[in-house]
Amino acid sequence: MSRIPTELSESHGKNISDLCPFSIAEDSRQNHCAHYVSHMMGYELPGATCKNFTWDDRQREENGATLRVDDVFKSSPETDAWADKPATVKECLIFVTLSSNVRNFGGKLQMGNHPRKHIGIFTNGEVWHYSNTNNRVVCHSLEHFKNTFRSVYATSGSTVEFYYGRFL
Repeated sequence: MSRIPTELSESHGKNISDLCPFSIAEDSRQNHCAHYVSHMMGYELPGATCKNFTWDDRQREENGATLRVDDVFKSSPETDAWADKPATVKECLIFVTLSSNVRNFGGKLQMGNHPRKHIGIFTNGEVWHYSNTNNRVVCHSLEHFKNTFRSVYATSGSTVEFYYGRFL
């Protein structure tokens, strides 16, 4: 059974402020990829959320959403290199970062806080994610997503890596 929310397709083309009632959603300088995924998937983990961004936000009744890619990554019950994703996993989270930003500690992958990291929702061969450049939700083929981030995140001496994570 799919764990993808039915309203995922309705989010296409929307700005994060159309999906989030909190003040951080109005700031296009913020990175909203984990914010978007967390709103879609209902993730409000300990740590930074849109609801605890300001005192006024904390007074609101609505649920918040996690803001940091690494917080979602560390909370996923299973993470591994995208190349090692079991063929039976057809829906999952997809992460991209520099290889130097992920370490294996005691058999569990841990993602650091390097700013070059991104998250999306993988389903039906496509990746739904928030384009911080265009300030809207986009849906791309897996190959388009990979090619884009290989290009955007490429740095001398570092490798761009993709990881999967099971839904929380």
